[in-house]
Amino acid sequence: MRTICLLVGSWLILATGCRTVSPHPVEDTSVVAIAGSEVIDLATFEAQYARSVGSRLEAADDSLEAYRDFLERYVNYRLRVQEARTRGYERDAALIAEVEAYRIELARSYLIRREVVEPLLRTLYQRMPDMVDISHIFVRVPPNATPADTLAAYRRLQALLDSIRQGADFNEIAFRHSDDPSARSSPTTRGGWGRIGWIKMGQTIEPMETYAFNTPVGELSPIFRTRFGYHVLKVHARQPAPPDVRAAHIMITPEPTPEDSARAHRLLDSLRLLVLQDKADFAELARRYSEDWRTKNRGGDLGYLSFAQPLPTAVRDTLFSLKKIGDVSHVTSTSFGLHIFQLTDRRPLPPTFEAAYDTLLTVAERLGRLQAARKQFVQRLRQRLSVHLDTARLFQLLQVAAHPDTLALRVRQRKLGALNLYQTFATIEDSTYTLADFVAYVNQHNLLRRTARRDTIARERLLRAVNRFLDDRLLNYEALRRAAADPEFQRTMRHFVDGLLAFKLLEEAVWKASERDTAGLRAYYEAHASEFVFPERTRVLSFRSPHDSTLVQRVYEPLQRGVPVAQLIAELTSDTSANVTIDTVHIARPTGSIYDRVLHLEAGRYTEPFRSGNGYLLLYHDGREPPRLKTFQEARADVLSAYQKVLEARLDRALRARYGVRLFPERLRQAFAAERRILTNTHQ
Repeated sequence: MRTICLLVGSWLILATGCRTVSPHPVEDTSVVAIAGSEVIDLATFEAQYARSVGSRLEAADDSLEAYRDFLERYVNYRLRVQEARTRGYERDAALIAEVEAYRIELARSYLIRREVVEPLLRTLYQRMPDMVDISHIFVRVPPNATPADTLAAYRRLQALLDSIRQGADFNEIAFRHSDDPSARSSPTTRGGWGRIGWIKMGQTIEPMETYAFNTPVGELSPIFRTRFGYHVLKVHARQPAPPDVRAAHIMITPEPTPEDSARAHRLLDSLRLLVLQDKADFAELARRYSEDWRTKNRGGDLGYLSFAQPLPTAVRDTLFSLKKIGDVSHVTSTSFGLHIFQLTDRRPLPPTFEAAYDTLLTVAERLGRLQAARKQFVQRLRQRLSVHLDTARLFQLLQVAAHPDTLALRVRQRKLGALNLYQTFATIEDSTYTLADFVAYVNQHNLLRRTARRDTIARERLLRAVNRFLDDRLLNYEALRRAAADPEFQRTMRHFVDGLLAFKLLEEAVWKASERDTAGLRAYYEAHASEFVFPERTRVLSFRSPHDSTLVQRVYEPLQRGVPVAQLIAELTSDTSANVTIDTVHIARPTGSIYDRVLHLEAGRYTEPFRSGNGYLLLYHDGREPPRLKTFQEARADVLSAYQKVLEARLDRALRARYGVRLFPERLRQAFAAERRILTNTHQ
């Protein structure tokens, strides 16, 4: 497959963001270091340091000593990258494959974020502060409707719309003619007579939300189509939405008699008074008195509530009239009973798009809008780019098997006979794709599997699979085309490639070398043996069995009778039918694990059997072991880690000697000067 983008290898020889050595770099006061063939200027240092700590403002708050330490480490890193290139690691096949995979993944991520996610989320953010009061007329179109039935449904709604424009009342027309069942209900309920009421961003389907927010107040929307049928809206009002509130309630459901209603009312009044006088906690009263079984165990908490969500009018008016956190309402009546409410929190709108990003993303994913926007974007790509599919070559796969399930099996097993898989069967602009590319993609995503009981036509399965394949390749093509001219993308790729090269060098020159250098490891251990010590530790014997009764009979009860633990272990290990596993664990300090249960016991004491994972466990305190030196084998992992640090430092010294290094740490006093002035002014 050809692509229009730069070859992978070109990424591996791009400039790293540092300058090459100029004729007089020492006199340039912006230069903070010279590392081999690279000049590291102050701007590069600032960018790298800020990237490591999070932001330029955070970086400005650090010390000169921290800057110097980072510069030393960054110089070592740049030298490692140069050495990796000198050794030819950029030609390593595995590294090239990893770079190519990441390049495509990153390019697609950039494309989807910029062309799908951010435009969608910014639209949602623009709608976030407001709510719209709407009414709705709906004419259903069944999923299997014929074109004639669809046209008839449209004309029916058009006729209703004409009547409204000629003076008929929108809500009366909705009551008489809308296919929405709620339109027949009372006008005081949500949807009654077509009156949906207030809606906020994320509370209804697309494109209804778009027409609701884009239609002027007092106007009618155009007729629009959803998967359910045809719709038209009337917008009654638009205003800023109050912040969402969090509330708790206590509900009493009295008997339908005046006496019992009065009793419930008096009880709620008395509870309200106790809270207002700080004599009782609202949540505790809810747990004790509330008859709402869904909320009483969590202190009556109703969670966050929006002004625009479907709430009984009395509840909405009560909640949004409470002024201060902790305020308690008077008794409110609903069809469920009598209530008092406490305002427990108020959630203001996020101040910026960035602050709202995660919330908006959750809404878009929950409503399926991200998937829909991505699909629409791919459709636009299909219209703009030249896409060609040779169906004759695609359907050569049907020669392998006529039945779709058999075809799926043989494609998965790659039992495709003499079929030439390397012939081009599709193109996108100047990129070409073979049947081998398609088969690999199909097998990776299992696209020829049966998706429904009637999914029995092999040709349809192939077309469904090839459409997904082409959609995927369209995204790759467009992503890589745009990435080739995107400076941010190129910087990110340079960082990634340099990181891989430095990692490869450490892998070969330090980690693998230390593993092979048994003599060096042994010598290091002997020279530093006193550093590898076991502290005082508790020795824990664990007895595990799938059944608690086994542990009781074979371990717990014998220990209760005074059977020595050594004798017990001998009996269990010699009895193949015992079904008890015995392990030894050493603990120096609390670990947060189940073995901590033993630490408070005396030597020779034990726990009762308890559930652990898929079985049961009994733990026995087998005494404490005094501190001692570790043997080489016991210390090997620690020795290896310490020895690798030695080899790493040795490597850095050798690279500095080989390539040459000049440092100008005094020039780091200029770093983040503008940001430090901001911090100084903020603190004054």
